[in-house]
Amino acid sequence: MVRWQHALNAGLVLDAEHTRKALTPYSLKNVEKLTYGYGWHLKDINGIPTREHGGSVFGFKSMAVYIPFQDICVIGFSNGDCHSPKQVVKDMAKKVLNAVKK
Repeated sequence: MVRWQHALNAGLVLDAEHTRKALTPYSLKNVEKLTYGYGWHLKDINGIPTREHGGSVFGFKSMAVYIPFQDICVIGFSNGDCHSPKQVVKDMAKKVLNAVKK
């Protein structure tokens, strides 16, 4: 997963134009603003931008939070349908970011 994140950052997965589109929040036709690019949820932790993405398939769930400002990536996996790592990963990313800021 670290290699994947490095490949994304280095432009090896998407070219510059598609990377920009993937990481730009968009608005719907009714002007409602989204916190979603073409593939990533564009959120923040205490005002610091993050990129988030989760996934699931029968029996497995995953969640990743990437903090570009600090090049921090926190990823969690679960092998149970009922236990999403989403909140744990978000909480861990927040703790890591707070520790780095000190």
